[in-house]
Amino acid sequence: MIIGKNIIAVNQSKEMLSLLFDLDYKIMEVRDCVEGIRQTIRYKPDLVIAEINSPNLNGISMARILKTLMVNIPLILTASEEKYKKRALTFENVNGFLLNPLKASGQNRDKIRSDFEAIIFNLDNFSLSSTEYSYHFRQHEWANLLGKSGKKKILIVEDDESFLKLILKKMDSFDRFDLFSAANGLEGVFKALLVEPDLVLTDINMPNLDGMAMSQLFFILNKPYPIVFLTGLEGEEIQQKVKKAHGAVGLLPKEIVKDKSILLEELEIHLTKAMILQKNWKKKIKENQTLPAGEDGLLDL
Repeated sequence: MIIGKNIIAVNQSKEMLSLLFDLDYKIMEVRDCVEGIRQTIRYKPDLVIAEINSPNLNGISMARILKTLMVNIPLILTASEEKYKKRALTFENVNGFLLNPLKASGQNRDKIRSDFEAIIFNLDNFSLSSTEYSYHFRQHEWANLLGKSGKKKILIVEDDESFLKLILKKMDSFDRFDLFSAANGLEGVFKALLVEPDLVLTDINMPNLDGMAMSQLFFILNKPYPIVFLTGLEGEEIQQKVKKAHGAVGLLPKEIVKDKSILLEELEIHLTKAMILQKNWKKKIKENQTLPAGEDGLLDL
């Protein structure tokens, strides 16, 4: 057994925790998968064991998010029913599945202990695909990042290259913002973490990681940047979808970009909303250390 002894246990039963204690593991108990992701990134444990049926965000989504963020830490998923096993093991970063013991049955406990030790033994060969992710800062972005202009920083995430060039050109002409851009949601996440933007403008529909999923990742990472969703769609359905997104301050129809005066007016309105939202978030974080999930919970990614 080469694995170390530090484990983050997410929403585990008393029986499972007792089993891990008996195996002499140092355990950090976590109440749900949102907090589990935050603590996994912060403390980099040797192993994470997470319950699939967890509140706010389920264990399957946790596995998907950790893989998206290229967090190369072994993960075991648990559930009270065998039916979740097949789906759990489809993820490259999930090393095993265990039935979470709900009763102190000696036979049940011995079987789970044996299964757990078998998973740990096989971790000797554990490796994920490359955890390196390449993205590029353009020359003006480096200047904006390193300088102290006092301007508001805006990150634009858009996979349509022609529209991205258009909105950057229009916004650059105002000479009022430090502009950064990303061609997809994953690049947007990493750039936002480095840039710390005052506002994120993002397309909703993008391959691999869309705007909605990106907003959830910001929340989970305890970095809920204010977001304005760029869209060519209208109607009640899209409005309701945006309301469920953490950090959303509004919608910006793509047609508006053609009119500079309306675009600037809309940006100023959204930046004002963003400042109020950021102020409230900072107060919550100061009081609670992390942002709690909203009443509507999180959408599973």
